[in-house]
Amino acid sequence: MPRQHPLALAIATLLAAQIAQAAPSSTTTRMAGEKIVITGKDDRYQNRTSTGAMRMEMDQLETPQQVNVIDEQLITEQGATSLGQVLSNDSSISAGGTSRNRERFALRGFDLDSGNGFLRNGQQHWSHYRQPIELLDRVEVLKGPSGLLYGKSAPGGLVNMVTKAPTHERQTTIRQDFGSDHEYRTMIDTSGALTEDERLRARLVLSHQQYDSWRRYTDGSTPETERFVGGLFVDYDVTDNATLSFHYDKTSDDGSVDSGALIKDGKPVLGDKHIWNAPWSNIDNDVENIGADLALQLNPNWSLNTGYNRQKFIRHDLETSSFSGYDPAAGTYKLTGFDRHDTWKFETAYADLNGQFNTGAVRHEVLVGANWLNYYYKRQQQSFRGSNAIDVVVGQPIDKPAGLDYRSATANVYPERNSYGVYVQDLITLNPQWQLLVGARYDREDDGSDTQSNVVPKAGVIYHPSDAGSVYLTYAESFEPQSPVRNQDDINDGMKLDPVTGEIYELGTKWNLMDERLQLSAAVFDLTQTNKVLKRDRPDLGAGITETTQVGEQQHIGAEIMASGQLTDRLSLQGSATWLDAELKDPYNARLDGNRPADVPEFAASVWTRYDLDGNTAFNLGAIHVGQRYGDNNNTYKKDGYTRFDAGVSHRIRQFKQADLTLRLKVENLFDEDYLAGGDNDNTVIGEGRNFLASMEMRF
Repeated sequence: MPRQHPLALAIATLLAAQIAQAAPSSTTTRMAGEKIVITGKDDRYQNRTSTGAMRMEMDQLETPQQVNVIDEQLITEQGATSLGQVLSNDSSISAGGTSRNRERFALRGFDLDSGNGFLRNGQQHWSHYRQPIELLDRVEVLKGPSGLLYGKSAPGGLVNMVTKAPTHERQTTIRQDFGSDHEYRTMIDTSGALTEDERLRARLVLSHQQYDSWRRYTDGSTPETERFVGGLFVDYDVTDNATLSFHYDKTSDDGSVDSGALIKDGKPVLGDKHIWNAPWSNIDNDVENIGADLALQLNPNWSLNTGYNRQKFIRHDLETSSFSGYDPAAGTYKLTGFDRHDTWKFETAYADLNGQFNTGAVRHEVLVGANWLNYYYKRQQQSFRGSNAIDVVVGQPIDKPAGLDYRSATANVYPERNSYGVYVQDLITLNPQWQLLVGARYDREDDGSDTQSNVVPKAGVIYHPSDAGSVYLTYAESFEPQSPVRNQDDINDGMKLDPVTGEIYELGTKWNLMDERLQLSAAVFDLTQTNKVLKRDRPDLGAGITETTQVGEQQHIGAEIMASGQLTDRLSLQGSATWLDAELKDPYNARLDGNRPADVPEFAASVWTRYDLDGNTAFNLGAIHVGQRYGDNNNTYKKDGYTRFDAGVSHRIRQFKQADLTLRLKVENLFDEDYLAGGDNDNTVIGEGRNFLASMEMRF
């Protein structure tokens, strides 16, 4: 059916303005401590620095941990509109469920928490919603404990989303996508200097997307989603050595709810298209980020970077959240759910001082920094459950419960949390062959009634057998603060809990091969999480009595390899493979002890390739392999392994009406593979069959 795009007038106006000052096709490269410069188009999928990951200018060969960078070129070729599509390019990340209209992931087998598993531009980012990929320049996957620089986080690592930045040269990209499931997306990205001396620069990104689903509710209707993303980024050179940056972005995501499929005997009950939620289930997310950063070059050897971001997230969630009692003979089941309104506020600030100096023949590259995080949460909710559960007949409409309104419920305001951290890191170059990385962090968290503190070390040794390669050995830690036990029926009520901690021993190597056209890295690691909080029933002490302790553990031993760059002048690739032996340890629960975590395969791999037929036409071929894995932590059932192939083709018409016009077509799941993706029990994501995405892109 026809779709109207409210951005049409704005796009037409900006297009007319840019045609008058058309510039050649180009890409932007962010240089640490320098201006944004324009370079020729680069399709090699390479990124040789770890500046975003390490908070200081460092080459990948000097970084004693694995960092995978997925850049804008690859994101554009794949037509990615979700973080899950982007992260499918890294085999160490496994996808979880997508209930509540957000994506969940595990990195090296450990869950990435919405509050401390994701960064934006190096600051903690509340990621309880589908991330606005249109605003991103690249996504960095930081593997292994990263508590030294970023504070509380899981031991598997972090995902850092780096936003686009204004360019000095004027450029505009307009893209129109058409895809399966009535998908339409219109996007404009315009950037350039606003003053003749180029001291003031800005970048505006706007996107409007609508799509349906290939799955159906029990009454035959189809879920629909509408998303708007807008971002404004401004840089102003206050002096030649000081740049003030401002950013604002807004994401509105209004969509129907599909919590996933019920799996029995390895197959979805009622087929792969059936949605158990009520058709009127809907989640409306409204997220805003606003902030500023200041970069100061104090002298040739020292620089100061500081910034602040305020995130406000409002969610209205009306849904049926669970179902039970399915009777296949009668075709009936029961639904429970709620009408809920949430407000989150997430404030972050940081200050980093970077410097270089020598002590004799030894060179030091030092980072001294501090960061702060404030978390606020309020919720209002009215639920229907128990005797108020809805009776459903398959194939029949489902009525919304009368009088269901969150505003009739009492608002719950949870204690605010403030986290403070100070850290120091020193990259020590002893000679051209040997380097050391050492650092420590002190962290403190205060929720008004309880205070916790922690110290986290990190150490690594790096050996360079040649200018083209390095071998490293690293030890690092992570931590996740825990609230005291607050349960009158628990024998340890009031007991303070230690942070859940993680530690890693990692041996790795990195190489720039084939005249630096190909980057290759590999690592083996032993990753352990301890002090996990466990609760068990104590019927010997009375009915309903429990005991909370910290004796849980999780150990993951693994190996991985990554490659990115050019194999030939025409063939480029980005790929990775991961082997992981993961085990849960719970001495109080025989059903869990010794099990493998849900949705963590023993082996996974992914690859995306580009073959340039000539200067204008290119072909893409990609593959994603996910091995057999368990569907839940109790290991009650398994999901079969699968291999999905994707393919694409693009053709560029140069100087079409003073612009470069690029036409793209991507086919996902080329061979129509049936597979189960992330999520457990009754929240399992069913992999979509063969689907396509076509796009037209004009670049001025």
